[in-house]
Amino acid sequence: MVKSEILMVGLPNIPKIIPGDNLAQIIRDSLKQKKLTLENGDILVIAQSIVSKSIGSIINLNDVKVGERAMDIYRNMEPLILREGITKKTPQLVQLILDESKEILKAEHVLIVETNYGFICANAGIDKSNVEGSENVTLLPKYPDEEAKKIRNELKKLTGKNVAVIISDSFGRPFRRGAVGVAVGISGISALLDKRGEKDLYGKMLQSTIVGQVDNLTSAAQLIMGEANEGLPVILIRGYKFDFDEKASIKEIFRPEETDLFRMISEKDLFFKVLKSRRSYKLRFSSKIPEREIIRDCIALAQWAPSAHNAQHWRYVILDKSSIRERLILEMNSKLREDLSRDGRSEEFIAEKIRKTKRNFLEAPYLVILCLDETELESYSDRERTKNELILGIQSIGASASYFLLALEINSLAACWYSAPLFAQEVVKKNLNLPKSFNPMAFFTVGYALEKAKPTTRKSIEEVIYKTGEEDIE
Repeated sequence: MVKSEILMVGLPNIPKIIPGDNLAQIIRDSLKQKKLTLENGDILVIAQSIVSKSIGSIINLNDVKVGERAMDIYRNMEPLILREGITKKTPQLVQLILDESKEILKAEHVLIVETNYGFICANAGIDKSNVEGSENVTLLPKYPDEEAKKIRNELKKLTGKNVAVIISDSFGRPFRRGAVGVAVGISGISALLDKRGEKDLYGKMLQSTIVGQVDNLTSAAQLIMGEANEGLPVILIRGYKFDFDEKASIKEIFRPEETDLFRMISEKDLFFKVLKSRRSYKLRFSSKIPEREIIRDCIALAQWAPSAHNAQHWRYVILDKSSIRERLILEMNSKLREDLSRDGRSEEFIAEKIRKTKRNFLEAPYLVILCLDETELESYSDRERTKNELILGIQSIGASASYFLLALEINSLAACWYSAPLFAQEVVKKNLNLPKSFNPMAFFTVGYALEKAKPTTRKSIEEVIYKTGEEDIE
């Protein structure tokens, strides 16, 4: 049962911290001056700034080498910073933020990032306040839970008491002004307090109540700790009842990206992410069937692909699981067997190829066929230009196919592009009763992924950009 009173005390006389200082020893000495001793179950909230200083996580901005990307971001941010009337960033600070970040989510007058450790915050948590030297900044600890654990273990050695440690920082929040205290590292206390299954005042079962207990404790401690010259970077909390958790990690509090409705990401970064995350999905699909309307919406988006003469040569056919699809694949496999036998392939090879084909094309929730409508091709008097016009049409089909795959990816659908119809065009046309002008080009298996497809390796940029020799001149 939680006590109705909780004591919070700011520890005085914490000296200016330098790299190598033993924070646990300093905290114990400060407690003695306050005529206090630690008790089992106490919680210590420690400012990130002194933790970072003690481990030497301090950078002089003059030592930072600025890259091209940082300069581009700096130039784009500069007018926005002037408009907002906030402190100007330097290219060196922007570079350091990039170095400390896994991903830039928003670049306006401030950089909202996901840090290498996983925090979503402004400027990667880099702080110029409460650090000596105009060009010095502190970085968030690389492994904050480990730092909290070291302090906790050292305090236990010095005092014999089992306490919890929270490393605190100040973060801004979406939709609200003003920074609040948040936990960035913990040891001994769980990040969250799960109240689901308990009853409210009226006896109703709590369904979704999960309390961010370490953030609540940190915010309360921040009122005493202060942000300016209060000089109270360590707060003792006594009377809050909690269960000790030796495996506690601040990462428990991170919201998974796929469920984060408020994560901010630029259109450019989102587009890059979609391009890089698309995979050819050849694994088994989930039993969940996508709504047909979603497939239609993706085809509608694919219509915006570039095409020769803006002829929009593409025609799509959507097949769900049906006898028509079964008959089509059966006859395509008969032709596949004939072709492979003529190539001299072994029966084992042919049987395995057909087995895979049947699984891929019959088990997918949807099979989408992409055709080139030859009526949209222009006519020429010579064979050479007529052949090239066909190539133009095929290029247009390829562009639409790429748009279609990306549209599926945006809608969380997995897909794979197969060129099997090219080898059995007449079979496809006959079974689907397609017009004579339709030239079947590709199959797409579409559904919800059951597993995560692994990325394939890509060639280096040097391998795919061919230099003629003249391009070597800078």
